[in-house]
Amino acid sequence: MKRKKLIILAILIVALISAAFVYNYVFNGEHRNIAEEEVSIQIAAEEIFAEFQADETIATSKYLDKVVAITGEISLVETSALSLNDIIQVSFIEGTMPDVKLKNTVTVKGRCVGYDELLEMVKIDQASVITNIN
Repeated sequence: MKRKKLIILAILIVALISAAFVYNYVFNGEHRNIAEEEVSIQIAAEEIFAEFQADETIATSKYLDKVVAITGEISLVETSALSLNDIIQVSFIEGTMPDVKLKNTVTVKGRCVGYDELLEMVKIDQASVITNIN
């Protein structure tokens, strides 16, 4: 009986230590800094949107979680986001929204997080503006 209790206690201790390591890794580990990463793919807004429209599965495997540079015309400006050509939704890290104007052509760099079927938009997050062409 004592041996059984000892084994259960040992398993619980190992489980608690493992949970602590997982928690530390997930919540305190190094996070990606998209602004410092190299661009993997440079593409126009219409091109990436067309690829998602043609075959979402292939486009997702090609672009998901990749650092992309997308060029397009600003069609909407919000507090911490903007839209390019009404087909790309770009979210910036809070407090890093650049000074841009509607109808300007810009190239943004960010992480592709996929395609929103409901809004029919490609979503980019952790973005920064590379070029701002007036």
